[in-house]
Amino acid sequence: MNIRLLALDMDGTVLRSDGTVSGRTRDVLKKAAARGALVVPATGRVVKMLPEPVRSIPGVRYAVTANGGSLWDLKDSSALYTNPMPTRDADFIIRLFASYGLMVEAYCGGVSYSDRKEFRLLRRFPLPDRILRFILRSQQFVEDLPGYLAARGLSVEKINVPFLPPALRPEILKRLKGMRPYTVTSSGFVNLEINAASCSKGKALRHLCRKLGVAPAQVMAFGDADNDVTMLRFAGFGVAMANAEPAARQAADFVTASNDEDGVAAAVERFVFSGG
Repeated sequence: MNIRLLALDMDGTVLRSDGTVSGRTRDVLKKAAARGALVVPATGRVVKMLPEPVRSIPGVRYAVTANGGSLWDLKDSSALYTNPMPTRDADFIIRLFASYGLMVEAYCGGVSYSDRKEFRLLRRFPLPDRILRFILRSQQFVEDLPGYLAARGLSVEKINVPFLPPALRPEILKRLKGMRPYTVTSSGFVNLEINAASCSKGKALRHLCRKLGVAPAQVMAFGDADNDVTMLRFAGFGVAMANAEPAARQAADFVTASNDEDGVAAAVERFVFSGG
């Protein structure tokens, strides 16, 4: 199998359930990069929260972030491509979630902004300490999030609600669907992610492949959630994790072992190193 680019979701795919990268997975990705394959993180995260064990692999230069809201050149710390939400829409949606007393994250230019008072409200919910620590590390807390964004003219690539109570999910989804189209996905069972309707990991990955002269048939993509579906379909060979959601499994060509069982490493060893 002639694979020139590995597109890798992070959470639930490369990362184990405890948020770490196994030694085996990192070694396999390093070996793939040494053989000339482009190793490209493709994540819902902002660029500054890319896992260091992956980002530090020699040769890792490009990253799809914010579910395709931006494509970064890590060497130059520059965005090669962005697909932000309309400003008025982003403002309305942020205020909508805030009206329910929910924490909102606005991804802008590689940084995640949140309202400080909303984080205090988030602590009411039974989230694991690991998740709370991650949120604290990943955010730039501000006062009056909508006002802060407007005053600085910041374009929003993605809106994330880290925890959406199940009882509220049907009502909020109905309200969102009643507005103009958006890409509404999730990278887990408790959060909700909103991007522009034209935004996806698959579209950003297509933009990168055209820039680099890589054909879709030369791409192997890995994912576990519905925000990975467009990327799995774009790639010549899409791989879902054993822990993947049904939509990701249906979009994939192959199902590997789970993220806690080095599923990424196993598939690369089988299809890239050994030829399947």
